[in-house]
Amino acid sequence: MEEKQSRTVLVTGGNRGIGKGICLELARTGHDIILTYNHGKEEAENTVKDIATIGRKAEIMQIDLSKSQEIDDFTLKLTEKGIKLAGLVNNAGIYDGKPLQETDNRQWETTISLNLTAPFYLSRNLSRIITKGGSIVNIASVYGMRADPWAYGYQASKAALIHLTRGLAKELAPNIRVNAVAPGFVRTDMNRGGWESESFRGRINKATPMGRWGEPEDIGRAVAFLMDPLNNFITGHTMVIDGGIGL
Repeated sequence: MEEKQSRTVLVTGGNRGIGKGICLELARTGHDIILTYNHGKEEAENTVKDIATIGRKAEIMQIDLSKSQEIDDFTLKLTEKGIKLAGLVNNAGIYDGKPLQETDNRQWETTISLNLTAPFYLSRNLSRIITKGGSIVNIASVYGMRADPWAYGYQASKAALIHLTRGLAKELAPNIRVNAVAPGFVRTDMNRGGWESESFRGRINKATPMGRWGEPEDIGRAVAFLMDPLNNFITGHTMVIDGGIGL
């Protein structure tokens, strides 16, 4: 008997910023959402309320993605509940903007753990409960394709995530497609210091051919496109959503 296609997508770090934008766009395209958070329960609950106004179901689950045992326990919990997924969005991550000599061991290890190791563990574990025709989307960055003398952990982890996407796409095909989205500068709380600085904001606007910062919904629409079963010949691809700043 053919497995019934799920309409539930799990989005890590879906309580705010790009993650929330992804949740809302996926809900608008007919998906129910499981969103994870580590800190920010109230934000997560507000995201659930916003999804409900769209007419879709959502639930929140707390997890510290830097801890492998919590990821395994989380997987077991989903499996015991009999949950099947249409897709997984590995969105949760952190950014550090320090130069080489100011980056300590803990900062490097935490960044790699959240931005690269957690998406690998989740993709490995949850691919078992993604229904045939489902999709994994990894949120990378335009800085996974270019290098600047700062934020080494962030840049390295996002570059590795793009390459991980390619490998997963080969192994999980044809049942599961795996793609990545690489945002440029997006107006979120995580980089509030940048876009609230008139000089920095202006510099980025000038460097971006589209003349503005991205919004969370810009990234959400790209994820929804890649998640759509109609686009079932796209895999191993990294879609750059950066307004042209990476050109």
